[in-house]
Amino acid sequence: MEYVVIGKVLDTFGLDGELKVLPYMPLEFFENLNKVYLKRKGGDYVPFEVEWVDFMNDKVILKLKGYDSIEEAEQFKGAKIFLPKEALPELGEDEFYAYELVGMEVETDRGKNLGKVARVQDMGPYDVLVLEGDKLMIPFVSDIVKDVKKEEGKIIVKEELLPV
Repeated sequence: MEYVVIGKVLDTFGLDGELKVLPYMPLEFFENLNKVYLKRKGGDYVPFEVEWVDFMNDKVILKLKGYDSIEEAEQFKGAKIFLPKEALPELGEDEFYAYELVGMEVETDRGKNLGKVARVQDMGPYDVLVLEGDKLMIPFVSDIVKDVKKEEGKIIVKEELLPV
């Protein structure tokens, strides 16, 4: 089974075992979670039932069933939160999860290779493709991104609109 990281536990929150989570997905994604998987470096994916989810500004407050004190919750600090790939909601035709774009080659519509996507960064109103080496950031907006060819692992951008 393949897993996708959806967030990272930053800290505990409150006294009853709540966790403050940095989301790697839009907040709406967390609204109906009932099961998540946590993993530490080198460890296995461990399933946990979600008791409830709340939001505080741009963070997610997550309560796992059976962990009812700050002491019990502290063990999760720094852990990444995962879901099985097949548990992710289906997206529309021209929608993509950030993890799908990472590693794709970026080329201009004139054939110039710009490099690979190292990460996708949320800039608020839009996402930005950050290329390896942090040498170039490309807004992921339809005015600049001409095509995403998932099967080929390629993103085509309009060269004349690039910030270079």
